[in-house]
Amino acid sequence: MLVFSKVYVAGFAALVLAGCSGLELDRARAVSPQGSAFQTELYGGYIGLASSEYAEGDYTDSDFFALRAITAAGANAPPPQELAERRLPEDTAPELGQARGLLVDVLARGAAERFPARAADAQVKFDCWMQEQEENFQPDDIAACRGQFLVALSALNAGLTPLAPMAEAAPAPAPAPQPVKLVVFFDFDKADLNAAARVKLDEAVAAIKGRRAVTILVNGHADRAGASGYNAKLSRLRAIAIADALARAGVPPEATTVSAFGELQPMVATEDDVREPSNRRVEIVIQ
Repeated sequence: MLVFSKVYVAGFAALVLAGCSGLELDRARAVSPQGSAFQTELYGGYIGLASSEYAEGDYTDSDFFALRAITAAGANAPPPQELAERRLPEDTAPELGQARGLLVDVLARGAAERFPARAADAQVKFDCWMQEQEENFQPDDIAACRGQFLVALSALNAGLTPLAPMAEAAPAPAPAPQPVKLVVFFDFDKADLNAAARVKLDEAVAAIKGRRAVTILVNGHADRAGASGYNAKLSRLRAIAIADALARAGVPPEATTVSAFGELQPMVATEDDVREPSNRRVEIVIQ
């Protein structure tokens, strides 16, 4: 009879305690969050955990998460749960400890202010992982909470990583100067420079001096009046006259290439033995 009385009393006490559990969820649902966006998100996450545990008949954990929801709705957000608050399997503590440290770090770096929903989700999923790991009999639930926490943590780290400063764009290289072509005309059967030729020569010198490195092509030509062999020599004399004048003006001779084309490349096509002023010329090409 004494034994029966002890068992009866113990059972009755358990029933009384069970009846008192699970009451915090209704109280938490009646609270209106007053804090930051992070606290509001945290409140909603803990209400979700409390409701889930209540539906499973785990009134103790339901009350635990409901109380955290109430705290989140108040003046201050609760921190991620301490490992010491749970009876964790010994082999799981190192990973959970590292995970909590990483979570605390991102929160300290402003995750709650910049990404309140994601930060709250990370904390709620961490506390969920802790709770499921303490029970340690639902591996799918443990894996789900852990995985969701890691996804949220990764997203927070990515969002908080400062962008590398954009390198100042290198100034666009100056466009390569376009070749300049100047034409110096000569009198009939002459290779000396007339007044008009000297004006063109001055233009050529100015264009050359405005460039850092130049290659100058001096191409002599003749019209078709006279023998082709003579005209070849005459076109060379004209080209040399220009090259010498450039050298006297300070243009390095090594930058100049002299070529003679005789009557082979007329500017104006004519019949043989026809005098044509446009064909009696030297072309100065500045590259």
